[in-house]
Amino acid sequence: MSAPVRSSQSARWYRSRARQRPISTEQSKAMADSAWAISSRLIAGILLYAGLGWLLSLWIGHRPLLIAAGMLVGLGLSYYMVFSSLAREAKQDQE
Repeated sequence: MSAPVRSSQSARWYRSRARQRPISTEQSKAMADSAWAISSRLIAGILLYAGLGWLLSLWIGHRPLLIAAGMLVGLGLSYYMVFSSLAREAKQDQE
């Protein structure tokens, strides 16, 4: 069995699409800001609710369970915040 032949076809379609639609500096900055906002919301949500789970576990007990539950709740709420803000931005762009 021979090795697969590498073709540059897969790279060409990406480059051709990237050249067809240039973006402005403002759009580039907006995308970078969105990426930072999404990352920080996900990390902050996980850390905040894991911390709340840890504090609650000190009071009640069952440390690993409450920390894990806090992390999952934080992740879920973070995703909700991210998707709602992206939907809001998309709605503003359409108007």
